[in-house]
Amino acid sequence: MDRLVLITGATGYIGSVLTPIVAKRYAVRAFDTETFGNSIADTSNVEFVKGDVRDIVAVHKALEGVTDVIHLAAIVTDDLVAMNEALGREVNNDAFYVLCSAAVDQGVQRVIYASSSSVYGSQLGPCTEESTPAPLTEYAWTKLRGEYIVNEFQDRMTVCSIRCATACGPAPRMRLDTVVNIFCKQAYFDHKITVYGGDQWRTNIHVSDIADLYLYMLDAPAEKINGQAFNATRLNSTVLSIAQKVRDKCRCPIEVLAAMTDHRSYMMTARKLYDVFGWLPPRSIESAITDNLRFFREGRVDNPDSDLFYNTRRMSEFVKQESV
Repeated sequence: MDRLVLITGATGYIGSVLTPIVAKRYAVRAFDTETFGNSIADTSNVEFVKGDVRDIVAVHKALEGVTDVIHLAAIVTDDLVAMNEALGREVNNDAFYVLCSAAVDQGVQRVIYASSSSVYGSQLGPCTEESTPAPLTEYAWTKLRGEYIVNEFQDRMTVCSIRCATACGPAPRMRLDTVVNIFCKQAYFDHKITVYGGDQWRTNIHVSDIADLYLYMLDAPAEKINGQAFNATRLNSTVLSIAQKVRDKCRCPIEVLAAMTDHRSYMMTARKLYDVFGWLPPRSIESAITDNLRFFREGRVDNPDSDLFYNTRRMSEFVKQESV
């Protein structure tokens, strides 16, 4: 059977890597507000639809003829959701429930949902899928609620949640506000890395690896993924050790400031992915650093201080002003 994959958030950071990959195998309908533009507009085998997941009519139309959905669209970052929690819940939860209901009505067979490592909160030791979620922020709560929402539909279509680590590495729609990418930007453009605290743990994955995993999940046996959550990570590292990896590539100084404003720590293991599918992310954090530096040298970031590379800065005024 011919497949048509709807990817929401298709022109965002992860989506801009994922969409061209999926389009090499299946027809894609890319649905996005295009708040950060559309850096993949010339991708073949993709129909681009500009729209908001809160627009019920647009969502129903986008789902016409669709066989599978990868749902990336969300208000992303703790800070953005904290600015307008009602909007965060409307976009990340209410709109997702409507999308899942409409997907069932239109005969969609599979929905893959982008959850987050943040659902675990700051627990000691690497969390497994059996660990009890303990979100620390409203953003993290919206990602966990999204899992509950999609699982409500597991008897009517195949559903799966991917608890994604913090993505890193280059993308057509680049972000410079995730931890590995922040330090790469500082090292290459500012010639100095600044670390606040440094003892916080972060769990990371190369953006190309998470894109490959979403594609893999489109074809995974339904009985192995339905109603399941899977952690997706390559490595757990302290913030300071990440900065040191970048320094080793760039030979630039690190300034460590004692004032630590971010007390979140995230650690998890992707052992379940390996046990079920024999799959682990092949790309290292060092390779993401190397890829970022090559991306910069190629001139792919013309103005590293542009709001286009920072989710919170780009969307803060919209989020603050948007009423629900």
